[in-house]
Amino acid sequence: MTSQPPLAVLWDADGVLQHTPAGVWEPAVQVVGRFPGALTGAPIDEQRIRAVTHELGLDHRVDDIVAVWSTFDLLEPTLQVLAMVRAAGTPCYLATNQDAYRADCMRRNARYGEVLDGAYYSCDIGAAKPSADFFAHIADDLGLAPDRLLFLDDQPANVDGARAAGLAAERWIHDDGVPRLRDILDVHRVPLSTDRGPRR
Repeated sequence: MTSQPPLAVLWDADGVLQHTPAGVWEPAVQVVGRFPGALTGAPIDEQRIRAVTHELGLDHRVDDIVAVWSTFDLLEPTLQVLAMVRAAGTPCYLATNQDAYRADCMRRNARYGEVLDGAYYSCDIGAAKPSADFFAHIADDLGLAPDRLLFLDDQPANVDGARAAGLAAERWIHDDGVPRLRDILDVHRVPLSTDRGPRR
């Protein structure tokens, strides 16, 4: 924990702000694995995804797998807490590993532009979590010292990477519940706009 409250909070997407689709996430990750460098900007699109899904023998699941790129179930309880953080004066930013195709789908189909102050996608940065370059880019772009940023992510490796880069960072996944999220924010002295908020 830093001695001063953070000047911005960075939020991961999958597992934190949006639900990862059960049963089809792992096949989708397997497909992305066939595109080296996708998370840092290498080309990928629906046609390529469908072709690789066929190569992997997953034709019977192709539509479900493709939907992972374009369907987003935002987690409203988490967004309510995020809104309380922003209303109290702390900016909030998306900080996520995404390939260029999914990032474009998120910009068009998710409402992050309405609920966040900005977004950082690994495919745009050219570096992916847990790389120090990913976090250094964000700190430099915001003009803030790394230790004035709080980062929330569901993956321990990403949390460790953020801490190694000098950020305050905590692991949290939506299944941990809103009370645990509020506890984390309280420990890091992140103010909320009101004491009323989701407790389940």
